Amino acid sequence: MKSSLKLVFSLFLAAGSLTAFADSYVDGIEYFKAGQPERARILLERTLDDAETKKAESYYYLGEIAFGNKDYALAAEYYQKGLDADPLYAYNLVGKGKLALNANPDKEQAEKDAKDYFKEALKGKNKKDAGLNLAIAKAYYETGTPGYEDYMKKAYKANKKYPDYFIFEGDVLVSKQQYGDACGRYENAIYFDPNCIEAYVKYSHIYFDINPTLAIQKLEELLQIAPNSAIAQRELAEAYYKNSQYTKAAEAYETYIQNPNHFQTDRPRFAALLFYGKRYDESLALAQDILSHDPQNFVIRRIVMYDNYELGNMEAAEQAAIEFLGMDPGNNVFTARDYITYGDILAKMKRYTEAVVQYEKAYELDNTRIEILKVLSDTYDRAKDYGKAIVTYEKYMAADTVNNQDVMDYYLLGQTCYRAGLAAQDSIELRDAYSLKADSMFQVVVKRSPTDYRGYLWCARAAAVRDPETKEGLAKPLYEETLTVLDQDPANKEKAATKRAYIEAYKYLGYYNYLQTTDPVKKNEAIAATKDYWNKMLELNPNDTDIMEALKTLDTF
Repeated sequence: MKSSLKLVFSLFLAAGSLTAFADSYVDGIEYFKAGQPERARILLERTLDDAETKKAESYYYLGEIAFGNKDYALAAEYYQKGLDADPLYAYNLVGKGKLALNANPDKEQAEKDAKDYFKEALKGKNKKDAGLNLAIAKAYYETGTPGYEDYMKKAYKANKKYPDYFIFEGDVLVSKQQYGDACGRYENAIYFDPNCIEAYVKYSHIYFDINPTLAIQKLEELLQIAPNSAIAQRELAEAYYKNSQYTKAAEAYETYIQNPNHFQTDRPRFAALLFYGKRYDESLALAQDILSHDPQNFVIRRIVMYDNYELGNMEAAEQAAIEFLGMDPGNNVFTARDYITYGDILAKMKRYTEAVVQYEKAYELDNTRIEILKVLSDTYDRAKDYGKAIVTYEKYMAADTVNNQDVMDYYLLGQTCYRAGLAAQDSIELRDAYSLKADSMFQVVVKRSPTDYRGYLWCARAAAVRDPETKEGLAKPLYEETLTVLDQDPANKEKAATKRAYIEAYKYLGYYNYLQTTDPVKKNEAIAATKDYWNKMLELNPNDTDIMEALKTLDTF
């Protein structure tokens, strides 16, 4: 744990003063080619002044990003800067030609102007350059100008194994929703260039929704080939995350976050993954560091609440919940889990009445999560609001079509009804209604699990609620049935739970018979029965001084 925390803290130190490693601008190009221009822009701008950066190339891709954003003035500026940095890097001439195709409403004149740039770009040995011909094909295609196929042919003729050619073919097929054929083209690119990072990424994106295992395998292959690639590291971490492989995702993100070309915006995801991986201390440390720079980070406010709850820091968890759920969510949304967690925090602090408010909000937000009703019922029960506890559990049972009212549901609902009966001693009518309802629940338990003593025991307890002074002996036959079931296994007298059930039954039956000693006709038989039950009780609980004294009293009768 200490070494892991050291790693997290080292990431904090690195976060504010990252310096890119050699050729790290290439990571930006890889992001662009993989169809992630905004991430590409961040990296290309960050590394523009690095000594190893080929500025003409970086400016070209920045121009391409600006063109895609329809900021044509900025695109023109970048293409020109690229030419100023290296007049021989002809891709920036292609960029200018693309702008020409897009700029002039006179299509004929636009094509003429563009062709001048393209002709200049293809001078000399560049005429048979597959990459330049492909870039011109893209210029025609992206501006909706007829003629891109001619340059595609020239690119293919120049190099039949050029991977970017197959990548672009795949992209065109994706735009037509011909995903299977597109993946075939991406595989062609990988075949001719096993290091073609963008082909792996695009292939995995298509396949993830169809076959996530295959998509992840493709990214794992990529990481073997390009272990230092930021995009390869990030894509694999994201794929694990989307496939709910949180432990692997956290490990992959841990590697990626150490890459100088990671994004600050990815650190909250890493904090979340550390949480999902049950690495709560590390998650909280990272989350708190992020908050020190970004105090209104919605996701991180949530993670701080979650982490503190899991770590048992209930006061801190409550404060985090108040701050988080008091935020303006903006484009984010609060989830049912958020309110459930706040409810759990309050319940841990034994503030059950406040907890039910949060559980009610959770269920209102997502009424498909019927398990919330079960938690809500239990919390009403703990708050001694038995009426609502019963109604809520019945609602849960009615909604639980999967388990079709499991026997445990009847058992738990019966216990709530039993407690409601105990609490209603001031109203005989209400007391009896609840205890009879409890009995009906426990009768289902008996019917479904006839060899389980607990159904009989709770039937006896429910009956005893309606006969608080044991005058009628309503629970007598039920405790006798409990003993009959318990006696089926001699080992029950040795187990703690079943031993307690024996003692309870013996105590009640002994006391019931004790009350009968006032009847002269039943006196002798009642004394004998009382002694029998209470002595059996003492065999299991020899330190019960009350029963010892009671037995001595019987000797004076």
